[in-house]
Amino acid sequence: MRTRQLVLAAVFAAIIAILAPLSIPTGIVPLTVQTIIIPLIASIAATRVSFSAVAVYLLLGMIGMPVYAGWTSGVGIVIGPTGGYLIGMLLFPLVIGMGASLSRSWPAMLLWNLIAAFLQLGFGTLWLAFVAKMAIETAVATGLIAFVIPTIIKVVIVVILMVIIGRVMRLPIGGKE
Repeated sequence: MRTRQLVLAAVFAAIIAILAPLSIPTGIVPLTVQTIIIPLIASIAATRVSFSAVAVYLLLGMIGMPVYAGWTSGVGIVIGPTGGYLIGMLLFPLVIGMGASLSRSWPAMLLWNLIAAFLQLGFGTLWLAFVAKMAIETAVATGLIAFVIPTIIKVVIVVILMVIIGRVMRLPIGGKE
């Protein structure tokens, strides 16, 4: 990665770290800002930049910076019942970046954001069931079904913001100059 891309990844990681702790407790799996800011960054930045930003964000939390939902941190959060949702955040830049390489139109980006969001939710739900020794039906109700409507709303917000940003900046940020 070039210096500019490294700086962008660091800036995006800092933005994620500042906004991601904001959450609404909804039981074992909170409703978080992470699932707006990470897909937005994945939608506007080059894949390598956004993936690096998410990886740095996750590492910051693992080493003790309170950057996860509710200002929590530590390896225990990542390997705990909701850790799959955090690890699944890495799917956003991969899926959205792959889709963006095919088409950056808003309908295509809406589709790729939806796919990424539901893959992340699915991964987190399976992790929740396994780690919490929860029946899969309970995990799906708690960690997936409860988040369908909020996820769709967040994806629409992300795509609207991406379109607005795309009108004032050339996308992807940190891509080939």
